[in-house]
Parts: sequence; C-alpha cells; structure tokens
Amino acid sequence: MLFVRFTDVPDTRIQNYERLTFAEAVIATHKLHQARSEEGTNCSGDFRLFDQKDELLYRGTFTFGTEGTYPNLYHQVQDRVQRIRTKKEDNAKKMWLLDEIESETPDDYKRDSIKSNPIVSSTYQSRLTRLQRRLIYGAATVGILFTSLFTATQWFIDKEAHAEQANGGEQVWLNAYDQALQGEEASLINLLERKERSEEEDALLIDLYLAEGKDQKALELTDDPILIETKLAGLDLADKEKLERLQDFQASHPTDEGAFDLAALERDYETVAKTENVEWTASRVSAKVTAYLFLKDIESANKWASKTNDSAVQEKVDTYQDITATIDELNEKLKKTSSKDTSAREKIQAAIATEEVNLETILYSD
Repeated sequence: MLFVRFTDVPDTRIQNYERLTFAEAVIATHKLHQARSEEGTNCSGDFRLFDQKDELLYRGTFTFGTEGTYPNLYHQVQDRVQRIRTKKEDNAKKMWLLDEIESETPDDYKRDSIKSNPIVSSTYQSRLTRLQRRLIYGAATVGILFTSLFTATQWFIDKEAHAEQANGGEQVWLNAYDQALQGEEASLINLLERKERSEEEDALLIDLYLAEGKDQKALELTDDPILIETKLAGLDLADKEKLERLQDFQASHPTDEGAFDLAALERDYETVAKTENVEWTASRVSAKVTAYLFLKDIESANKWASKTNDSAVQEKVDTYQDITATIDELNEKLKKTSSKDTSAREKIQAAIATEEVNLETILYSD
C-alpha cells in the first residue's frame, strides 16, 4: 500500500503532514482542485509518496484550482512517473509503482485523464518558488529581505534549519549568502554540502548548482529531470550557452519538455506548434504563441494566448494582427496607385518596409 504526506498546502481542506493512503490523497486532491476551480482560485502544495516501510518513492508539487494541470494526484503521478527515464535496473520498480497507483485508485477518479488547459500565470510558480521567501538568521529572529538569486521572488529558510548559526557561525553564513547574491556561489554551496540539509536547503542548493553549471549535481538532489530542465531553460543565459546546456541535459535525460524548449530556442516553429504533452509554464505558452504567429495561424495563437494571464502575450498577438492588417492595407493601396506616380509609390513602399521591420521586432521579441 502507498501513503502520501502533504506539506505547505495553504488550504486547510487538506491537512499538512497527515499520513494518507494513496486513495485518500487522490480523493482529497480531486475535491480541493474542483473547489478551487469553482472559486476561481489556486494554490500549490508539496507531497511525498511512500511505501509501507516509509521509503520515499516519489515527491512533487500538486497545483489545485485554476492553474492546475491535473484533476487529482493519480493523474499527476501516473503521467510524471511514466515520463521519467530510468535505468534498466530501476525500470521494474517504476512499473511496480505504476501498477500500485492503478490498483489503489478508485475507478471514478481515473477518468478525465486528458490534461486540462490551465491558465498559466505569468509569474509561474515552480515547485520551489514557495520556499523562496525570507532569510531569518540565528537566535535574533530578525528577517533579512533579499532579492532572489534567480527569480523576482524571495526565499525563506527557517530558523531551525540554521540553528547551528546561533553557535557562532552566523557571520560565516551571512558572508556566504552575500557572496552568492553577488554571483559567487561556491562558499554557500560548500557550507550547504557539509551540513544535514532541510528540504528548503536542498531546493536552494539545486538553484546554486544550476547557477554554477552543475546540472548533473542538481539532478542528484531530486528524482525529477523535468523540474531541473524547466529551471535550466528559465536561467538568464546567453542563447548559445543555454542551447549547449539544454542539449547536454537532453542527451542524458531526455524529456518532452526538453525537446520543446530546445525547439523553441532553435526556432523550430513546426515542432513547437505541434507539441502538446508537456508541462505548460508561462514561457512555454509564450513560445507556443510565437510559433503560431510565425506560421500565420492567428486563430491558434489567440487560443493559446488565452491560456496565460500574462498580458504581454495577448498584446503581442494583437500588435501582430494590427501590423499585418496595416501591411495588407498598404499593399492594397500600392496596387491602386498608378505606376507613373513614382513619389507616392516610394512613400507607400517605405511605409511597408517600416511595418515589416516592426513585425520582425514583434516576432523576435522573445
């Protein structure tokens, strides 16, 4: 039998840290997801999946409500576990886990297996974002607000996780954090590697490894290559460096998400447009919209733009339509202008050229 524990769920309709059977967790997530969807709200919470001996089998984050991708925990675990590439010796355990969740899930909750089309927030909350709040150091319990290392959010490491700092090590940690915020992560990595870490510190260490280009070490801290690839694709890197790292990671840990992100970076718009089965983030939705614009499929571009609350994406589609309409009007005007009226034709052609430059700017704005 499988068991689940939730943490960091802000909605009291699911109890954090309670040991639930997998079936109970499926039903609870289904009900809360439905309730939040009807309320027009969303929230997320981490979960861990254990066997009877409390051996950790899988961990992840479930999003409830309007931004949710799956109707309940069964669909998420089934989908994600199936897509995780495993070594041959681990494949039997993977198949056993899939069999277990299949047998333990009530049939009524196995329906609606097709992913919903969520509205993706422009400030997409990854499964780590929740952990990035504020740093609180030592016994003084004074909150020190920092800019996040990699996002516009802030991160929180609780006081207990750094209890050792109260024994005289506060300045060492403060210095390490300060250096990390300035792009020098080595000291903080060394400190974190040498201590027994909390989940929050593991999450931070993953980000630090990625910042230093240690993608494989980041993966070793989690069993989720999709998470690492998504975070890697979101790093602020030069296109060439990002492409090389994504290619290397995809070669050793292939995922549909990795193939999509590479296609988007390489401007393979046909592949981006036809890809459906990935975890949709705001940036991936934006890439999908851009692909359809390049393919001149305005209907599909508008459809996908409606899946995100990022106004810039819809604005891009609207601007594209305005510019193309203007170009069409100018071309029509050019047809009606006498070939003898050289001056007028040159002005129209110059206006068309200007609008075409504007169109290129819009399309390549990503």
